[in-house]
Amino acid sequence: MSKERGFTIVELVVVVAIMATLLTIGSLSFSTMQKKAKIEEQVRSIYSTLTDVRLQAMYTKSPRAVMVVGSSLNIYATNDTTVAPVSVVNLAFPMVIGPGAGAVVYDASGVVNSVERAICVEPGNVAENPGNMDSTIISTVRTYMGKRRSGGACAPSSIDQK
Repeated sequence: MSKERGFTIVELVVVVAIMATLLTIGSLSFSTMQKKAKIEEQVRSIYSTLTDVRLQAMYTKSPRAVMVVGSSLNIYATNDTTVAPVSVVNLAFPMVIGPGAGAVVYDASGVVNSVERAICVEPGNVAENPGNMDSTIISTVRTYMGKRRSGGACAPSSIDQK
């Protein structure tokens, strides 16, 4: 009399259910991490673009401007934003600029002669997001990245520097 060894159908169903549960949890975490990485990538791109425009203003000794339009940054060769931009940087997520609207204008020395401002990434037009960085702050002579506090407006006072 030989006993056949194997798995019962109940054991197989339980193992498949456990695997499906773990796979679902893993894919949800992966999706969140992927969105977080894309938000942080966009913040770095904004930072890089603003730094480059500031340097162009300094090296050419002529003013430059950057305007936030939806999910793109329009870059102007002068401080006149009524003409066509010289280049447009298209990004994945919509952005807002605060406080106030309008362009960020660098003078011929690379200095911003206005109040400190912030450009905030808002995926799905919602301020809350999983990114460790979601904002770029433009001060008179410096640009840096940060994370907006929960419920905070897109203003430098509501952003923690990273």
